[in-house]
Amino acid sequence: MRSSSQVFRIVLGLVLLCSPARLAAREEEPYPIRGNVPREEIGGLVSIPGSPLPAVPKESVEDAIRIYEPLVGGLRLVLGDDPVVARGLGYLAGLYAAVGNAAKAESLYGEALKLLEKKGSSGRDLGWVHNNQGLTRLDRKKYAEAMKSFHAAAGALASEPQLLEPRAITLQNLASAYHLLGEVERSESAYLEALTLLRRLKNEQTREYQKTSQNLAELYSTIGDFAAARKILEDLVARGGIRGSVLRFVILNNLGVALRKLKDYEAAEKRLREALALTAEGSRERALVLTNLAVTHFAAGDFEKGEREGEEALRLAKSLHGPESSSASIVEATLGSLALGRGDLPKAESLLTRSKARLLKGSQEEDVLAELNQSLAIVAQRRGEHERALDLSRQALDLEIRKLDRILAFGSEAQRLAYQSNAFPYDQLANLGDATLLAEAVLRTKGAVLESLLAERVLARRSTNPADRERIDRIHILKVAVMEQIAQDGRRLEEVERALKQEETALAKSLGRPHGTERPSADLARVQASLAPDQVLVEWIRFQRYEDGGALVPHYGAVLLPARGNPAWIVLGRADHLETSIESLVRRMEAAGQPKRGTELLSQEGGAPLPQEKEQREEKEVAAALRELHGLLWKPLEKAFPACARKVLLSPDGALHFVPWAALLDENERFVVERWKISHVGSGRDLVRPASGSPDKTLLALADGKGDLLFSPIEAEGIARIASEKGWKTTVLLDSQASEAELFRRKSPRILHLATHGILLDGELANRVESRLSRRPMYRGYLVLGGAEESLADWNRGSIPPFSNDGILTAEEAGGLDLSQTWLTVLSACRTGAGDARSGEGVLGLRRGFALAGTEHLLFTLWSVNDAATADFMELFYAKLFQTADPVSAFHETQVAELLRLKRASNLKDAVFRAGGFALTR
Repeated sequence: MRSSSQVFRIVLGLVLLCSPARLAAREEEPYPIRGNVPREEIGGLVSIPGSPLPAVPKESVEDAIRIYEPLVGGLRLVLGDDPVVARGLGYLAGLYAAVGNAAKAESLYGEALKLLEKKGSSGRDLGWVHNNQGLTRLDRKKYAEAMKSFHAAAGALASEPQLLEPRAITLQNLASAYHLLGEVERSESAYLEALTLLRRLKNEQTREYQKTSQNLAELYSTIGDFAAARKILEDLVARGGIRGSVLRFVILNNLGVALRKLKDYEAAEKRLREALALTAEGSRERALVLTNLAVTHFAAGDFEKGEREGEEALRLAKSLHGPESSSASIVEATLGSLALGRGDLPKAESLLTRSKARLLKGSQEEDVLAELNQSLAIVAQRRGEHERALDLSRQALDLEIRKLDRILAFGSEAQRLAYQSNAFPYDQLANLGDATLLAEAVLRTKGAVLESLLAERVLARRSTNPADRERIDRIHILKVAVMEQIAQDGRRLEEVERALKQEETALAKSLGRPHGTERPSADLARVQASLAPDQVLVEWIRFQRYEDGGALVPHYGAVLLPARGNPAWIVLGRADHLETSIESLVRRMEAAGQPKRGTELLSQEGGAPLPQEKEQREEKEVAAALRELHGLLWKPLEKAFPACARKVLLSPDGALHFVPWAALLDENERFVVERWKISHVGSGRDLVRPASGSPDKTLLALADGKGDLLFSPIEAEGIARIASEKGWKTTVLLDSQASEAELFRRKSPRILHLATHGILLDGELANRVESRLSRRPMYRGYLVLGGAEESLADWNRGSIPPFSNDGILTAEEAGGLDLSQTWLTVLSACRTGAGDARSGEGVLGLRRGFALAGTEHLLFTLWSVNDAATADFMELFYAKLFQTADPVSAFHETQVAELLRLKRASNLKDAVFRAGGFALTR
């Protein structure tokens, strides 16, 4: 017979263990000092509703083991292999894991799973054990094993469709494991799936939904997509009702960090102050938010405030974690940067050196180490220790590029661009001033996102795996679908964007890091060897210059790479002044004449002439603007050019993409293009990229898609005639025949010529569809092809025809063309080079779209162009092109001849307007 004590234990066990199982929720742990949510806090913070098993205080875990071990043994005597016993074994395993006995915990989890499998159990019981085993493994940093457990848990719970919330919980935990393994795209997918399940339950105000959303935001922050993180976190705050002060603290703190990264310092401080109000005196949370406030004030240039907050954070970190802890070291790094900003070199070096030494012993926080090396390099530079400064700068650059490579290896296009927009790899190097190291950095990083995407497309099209080639087509289809969702009600926008990200990341992974294996070498020597003796490459960069008092002020600079010899580094003017001057000149050119491609045809002669006095005044103002930009941008370069240089390759950055370089005027009233042969490249790496090898001689011209341009069809037929005389096969499509369907059907013509209207949406349009599209730069610019007039009329009626053949070719859609064997594409329309200039990544607009399509050379326009003058320019250009077989030479000869002819025949302003707004890039 059993004793009364045994019976009591059995009865108590039945009461407890027959309650509905739950997924174990980890106790919320204190926060170490980090910028965002610590990874120890990812996942596992939500549970399945129902009567929980007893929560056990940490100090009582061993007592609990002594109670529950015999209790579970008693249950086995009574119930045998019942699932209740398996739950008891799983709970006991969790207790052993809590006291650090991992071997015993794994053994008990294994027993529980065998028992459940033997009984054919599935659903909640099996999911519960797998999930809790996963949490135990996660705590032990066995991330790959934890991932397998969570996968098994999600699969088990999927067998019972009603278990949506438990499945969402396991998916969140699975996302945590993926995140910690560095599998960002899989982590994102699991978080999004969990959120979808919770929305089906209308649970957007629950802790489960809020925690999962916050974790997704933290994931985006780790890859530099702070705009996406900000959107999620601000939505959580706006909805209110955040479940718990700890979660509210995490959301506010991380929102503050995201805002700081986006340089909205005032809003960042506000959110961090709100987070600070939720912390207790002497707590780790308080140390964390004080550190973030110190970094925010440092970034904003308020060193006094930053130092006060940093000192308090350091005192807390030392008392909580010890003076040698990584938390204290990170705060010391912040204080070291603040001391450097104030010019206190001894204090800065002491703090930064001590912080770096400690961090190198630990887990090596790469982001912090990169910043430490940059700051120490500045200290060394100011002390005159040039070699040490170079060595530290190189260490920092290597860490930055390592992170960039990780992003390019898996991220979607949007994620790659988001990371690049928040990375500033040139700031410290530009301030250091070593031209060789800066040249190496620029050649390794400038335009890296565009190049990685191009490399993927090249590999996919060459792939023997049909799935890779099909994925390229699906990506294009999904991009068009996203555009349609934005133009419409957007009900499926999130779903379609998610599918697009999955396809893009899957392509990147399947091709095996194409950015590292396919793109040309960024070796400085190789790029210089590709230059002719009379060539010089100018790599422009936009960077932040350290001014007196520690302020960071945006400037432009240029790295000059001759064919032989050392590079040179030239610091130019403040970015705000240069950008204002460039914008003013382009506006003058926009208003310089009518009719233009992209506006209604008013008359073929350009309307009534301006009064003579006004005409003379505008002539002087245009000349003054061109001379000013020459003095600010070109003259400093000329002094550094090698004596033999005659050809200049320009790789612009930021607003410099919109400068009419050829038309700049020197002090003798000569155009720059009269002395120098100018051409453009996206990056110096383009010089070592192999040219497209197709011998095909085909020319495809599409013209006058709207049917209201007089000279556009004449232009297309004229260049086709010139090509035909040279033995080329030509196709000319006019009006309605010049459709999107025809353009996409004809793969990689050797020359593609598009002579039509070019439109740039301004974001202030009354039309609902246009206004929505104008919010994204790759939708804002488009070319008008056949059928566009009907589509635009539908837009105005509130109806949206399918985008795939609506005659409106956006920059995004252009990127889906296959121009991988196209030698030259000509965008003979208004403002085809306009768009959003991204520092380090070119212009988001039509020029990027056609670059993504793969064309080798691209001719585009900087402003609205005159219909008749453009036709004349193109006829001359093509005549020279087929004589020289060199787009660069043909373009140079045409542009200089037209600028001089029009200046003599009319005036300077008219010459620049009609011939100075064209640019050619490779």
